Amino acid sequence: MMKKLIAVSLLSFTLFSCADKQKQEKELLNEVIHVHDRVMGKDELIMINKMKLDTVIKRNQSPDLVAKATSLRAALDTADTRMENWMHNFDAENKGKNHEEIIAYLTDQKKQIEAIDSNFNRAVKTADTFIKQNNIK
Repeated sequence: MMKKLIAVSLLSFTLFSCADKQKQEKELLNEVIHVHDRVMGKDELIMINKMKLDTVIKRNQSPDLVAKATSLRAALDTADTRMENWMHNFDAENKGKNHEEIIAYLTDQKKQIEAIDSNFNRAVKTADTFIKQNNIK
């Protein structure tokens, strides 16, 4: 009787442990996807700012203005490229990896996508400020 109780307890613990690990992996993946979606929501801002900066560059009003617009456009391009590269390399399936490897991978990916989000925010804010200060439409 005692052996059966111990066996049932171990089986319950093992099943709960597996479910708990899967839940942890899924929650972390959802956090990564949430940040990804937030960044993707800013993609339109990047495109709009690029077009406005292109207008400044094409008008060629003053060398300083053109240089700043070119620099800001390059920063927007870099932010956009970093996002594209991250999306291209991201593996949501994690086939063949154990729990610890999956958690380590997703934790690293979350750090990367959060850094991309920060970079997006800086690039967009700096471009927005320049565009508003120079009354660019």
